[in-house]
Amino acid sequence: MSSQERNYSRVETRIKAYARRTPFANAKPIFTGCFACDMEEQSTKNLYGSHVPRELIAFFQRMDEKLNMILSLLSQGNIQDDFPISAEVIEISGAGLQFISDESFEVGDTLEMALILSQFPLKVVGVVGNIHRRVKVKNIPVWVVSFTSIRDIDREKIVQFVFQEQREQIRGKRSEADK
Repeated sequence: MSSQERNYSRVETRIKAYARRTPFANAKPIFTGCFACDMEEQSTKNLYGSHVPRELIAFFQRMDEKLNMILSLLSQGNIQDDFPISAEVIEISGAGLQFISDESFEVGDTLEMALILSQFPLKVVGVVGNIHRRVKVKNIPVWVVSFTSIRDIDREKIVQFVFQEQREQIRGKRSEADK
C-alpha cells in the first residue's frame, strides 16, 4: 500500500474483523459479501407492482429486517468460531487495511480475515492478506495488511463501503461548519 502503488481511495473507520493465520496467501477466502443484499431492493419493487396493500408490504419489510437481525447475530457466532483472532480495522481501501488487535503478529504473516462491513443486515467480506509492516500509533501497534486474495464482489463491497464512509465524513464536516 505504498503511495506509488495506491489505486484505491482509503478511509479511516472502525469496523470489527475476525482473523486467523493461514499459510496460503492465494487461497480464496471462506466468507464473502452479501449476495442477497442486491436482491432485496428488486423484490420490494416487485411487491409494489403487485396488488398487495402497502401496509402489508411494510409489515413484510419490517418482519424481514427482524429476521435479518436474528440471522446476523447467529452468523456472527459462527464467524467467531472459525476466526478466533479479534481485530478492529482502523483504515481500509480496496487494496488493504490497517488494524489493531490484542494478538501479536510478525511481518510476513498471512491472515485470512472476515470483515464486518454491516451488522444489520450482516455484510461480511472475506480477504486474505500479508502483514507487510507494523507501525505504532500512540504506542499501540497497528498492523498493515496488503490483500493477496480477494473476490471481485468483495473488493467492490469494500470500495462501496469506502465511498459511503467518505460521504458521511463530508456530511459531518459540512454540518459542523454550518453550526
